[in-house]
Amino acid sequence: MKRAEHQPTSDIAIYAGIYCKTYRVPDAGTVLPQHAHDWPHLTLVIAGTVCVHSENRCLGEFTAPMTIRIAARMLHTFTTLTPNVTLACIHNADHIDADGEPTMHTRADLELED
Repeated sequence: MKRAEHQPTSDIAIYAGIYCKTYRVPDAGTVLPQHAHDWPHLTLVIAGTVCVHSENRCLGEFTAPMTIRIAARMLHTFTTLTPNVTLACIHNADHIDADGEPTMHTRADLELED
């Protein structure tokens, strides 16, 4: 898989017991790697359209504004279908690790071409 020309950027905010990581993804066709968290969470599509996959199966296309429920330990990945997608992953801040990220159950990195 080729690396996206313009890499996604992110920002983290923790407030009132809520962890929120916002992703800005400039290019359509960008894949955010498959992963699963130990706890359920929400992903808010703020701008654009994404396809959500779980274990290589498309669960649907989601267009902003829309909230996606992600179950605990559900492998999931996002593919942007439009340019300029913005997502916000929202977790309970009680479930973050010492590294400041939500507890990860499974993570798969993408193999990219040089």
